[in-house]
Amino acid sequence: MTTNNNATGTLRDSAAARWTALLLLAMAMFFAYIFMDILSPIKDLMESTRGWDSTAFGTYAGSETFLNVFIFFLIIAGIILDKMGVRFTAILSGLVMLTGACINWYAVTESFMGSSLETWFSNHLNYIPLFDELGVSPFYAGMPASAKLASIGFMIFGCGAEMAGITVSRGIVKWFKGKEVALAMGSEMALARLGVATCMIFSPVFARLFGRVDVSRSAAFGLILLMIALIMFVVYFFMDKKLDAQTGEAEEKDDPFRISDIGQILRSQGFWVVALLCVLYYSAIFPFQKYAVNMLQCNLTFTQLAEGDFWASNSVTLIQYFVMITIAATAFISNFSKKASLKYGLLLVSFVFLICYCYIAYKRQSAEAIFAVFPLLAVGITLFWVNTLIIRVKQPLCWCWEVCFLSFATLHLHSFFHSLKAMK
Repeated sequence: MTTNNNATGTLRDSAAARWTALLLLAMAMFFAYIFMDILSPIKDLMESTRGWDSTAFGTYAGSETFLNVFIFFLIIAGIILDKMGVRFTAILSGLVMLTGACINWYAVTESFMGSSLETWFSNHLNYIPLFDELGVSPFYAGMPASAKLASIGFMIFGCGAEMAGITVSRGIVKWFKGKEVALAMGSEMALARLGVATCMIFSPVFARLFGRVDVSRSAAFGLILLMIALIMFVVYFFMDKKLDAQTGEAEEKDDPFRISDIGQILRSQGFWVVALLCVLYYSAIFPFQKYAVNMLQCNLTFTQLAEGDFWASNSVTLIQYFVMITIAATAFISNFSKKASLKYGLLLVSFVFLICYCYIAYKRQSAEAIFAVFPLLAVGITLFWVNTLIIRVKQPLCWCWEVCFLSFATLHLHSFFHSLKAMK
């Protein structure tokens, strides 16, 4: 007779089911990361078709974290997760992301332009007391109405995306507890980074589809993917429920939230070290990511390809994406290879395809394709980071190495772009 303490025969004990659950969660975050940067590679088109300048674009980009920071929504999301569990919070986060994305999409459509709603936004939300004085307001006088509404949508989306992030981490721990939990988390993050690279490749394509520029098509592309993400959360809901039925346990929840818990966290030195490390990383990487494509467009001289040129066709985009997937897949699989010959053989294939990718990006004269190399390399490096350092080496040493690596990379990125500007 099987007892509740015996996990033999449960879904969690099956590697296929365990990694299927991870795939559902990771793909949902993959789609979320695509939408998070969906307008970044088309900043120039937002300026020419919607009147967004760099200030409006930056204010919009920063709005994603506004509610999470200033009304402490991320803390609220953690409390919801503790009290309601993974399944409920996953569905809720998917719905919140989808709601925000719908508002964001409508804000950049031609239907919004000239509407009474556009007039209202033009005349309102031009001054937010206290936030304006602090310089952190998500709106300002003269900000395009479409950017204001898009910022509201992006705020709501950001609440759902960050809630989904902690929910997915909790779900991974639940399914991989006592197994390959670090590797699973690294795999999820690697797939999320591939989402950024995917966005850089396809967002400009959809915006310029059919020979007519329409930035709302890019937003619609991301919106459809978020609908699929919600479906994946629903499928995960039933898998997770079946797991609990097999183990005979109620859905795993933490102890009830107490105000005193916050005090204990704030008194932890380890918390502040990790938190400040994350603050520095987010400050350096994500703002750069929003402006990077346009910065390359401004600092490099790109040749306008003739209409009908093979390298300007959408077929080349699909070929380049196939090459990108091959790079990501071979780098990813190499981390699971125990044989040295297979491991380094896969890495060699990944490197060869990376050279092909860079060649195609050069022939396409595409700033967004060039920048996509940055998150693409992160796909392979993330798994190496987890598999080699976090699993096999002590974590404190891993943190020290990460700080050194980030500092080194940041300095060289600065030198690289300074040199590009000087060459121009």
